[in-house]
Amino acid sequence: MATVTFTETLPVNPTATYAERIGFALGNLFVSAIEAIENYKLRRETLIALEGCSDATLEDIGLARCDISGIVSKI
Repeated sequence: MATVTFTETLPVNPTATYAERIGFALGNLFVSAIEAIENYKLRRETLIALEGCSDATLEDIGLARCDISGIVSKI
């Protein structure tokens, strides 16, 4: 699953009404909440997949069981 990150903010329209600005803020809040949920799901799926691997499989991919939480926290 790909994650989209926006690094640029759009200038606020000076003619936007208060209601429009509230709508934009709520829209941004909704998008942020969805992204946070998707990131959580990806971390959880990765954790489950790595914990389900045998020690031999983890060794084959260059990991130890104690490395799993560090790897997942970086996602």
